[in-house]
Amino acid sequence: MTGLVLLGGTDQIGRCLLDRAAARPGVIVVGRTHPHRPEPRFLPADLAKPLPGLAEGAPAAIATLPIWLVAPHLPALAAAGVGRLVAFGSTSIAVKGGSTAEYDRTLVRRLEHGEAALQEAATATGIGVTLLRPTLVYGVGLDRNVTIIARFIERRGFFPLPRDADGLRQPVHADDLAAAALAALDSPAARNRSYMVGGGETLPYRKMVMRIFEALERKPRIVTVPGFASMLALVGRVAKDPSWNAETARRMARDQVFDNGPAARDFGYAPRKFLAAGRSDLAI
Repeated sequence: MTGLVLLGGTDQIGRCLLDRAAARPGVIVVGRTHPHRPEPRFLPADLAKPLPGLAEGAPAAIATLPIWLVAPHLPALAAAGVGRLVAFGSTSIAVKGGSTAEYDRTLVRRLEHGEAALQEAATATGIGVTLLRPTLVYGVGLDRNVTIIARFIERRGFFPLPRDADGLRQPVHADDLAAAALAALDSPAARNRSYMVGGGETLPYRKMVMRIFEALERKPRIVTVPGFASMLALVGRVAKDPSWNAETARRMARDQVFDNGPAARDFGYAPRKFLAAGRSDLAI
């Protein structure tokens, strides 16, 4: 598939998509921020509002913006000739619904509403949609998980964790998700399906942090902190950042593992191991 409308382009997956797709003919980037590249073509638009229309379109589109913003754009995409769309949700929809933190529950409600609205809009417009739900995205220095850990280690030389931070994780590189989105567009089997997509390696949270130390060429120094959940909740209140809460700490003890098998079967999904390229994968 050659022509492509990219809704977004400045987030971590969008940047990797631009690297992979910029040379393809007929690529149009739609968003508020210019990607500052000679190619592809850029159309300015506020994606928090429905697109009024596209003067020209393409047979396919990828939306990297939050899932709850995607559905209103489908009528304009359909009118421009788009027949296939890949959008991104999050595995948070499966792991944060029972959280005691209102921030987490609100996020899950937005994800659920966004997915339901997307399905309804896809049915109404006839666009075939593939939904990818990634977990723990990293690789461009814009995430709030791996990058925050790496920057803390760079500044402090250590990292605090609760004693039971052994829940399994599958951090996934943003470029692997970009490749997955492009492959899913070309896969008839992926039409009107959703997939959980993790990285190519499963490792305990503590081991994940140790791997970050190694990528930074720092001697691993993990400090076990009693009452870590309460401490993290206090940090969130002081920083006025509700995404840091006691549940964030408690989830470090819980496995968050997802089956890449369906994505591998339907469009050849084959993500890399965590920090396979060392420090360059941290982009800090």
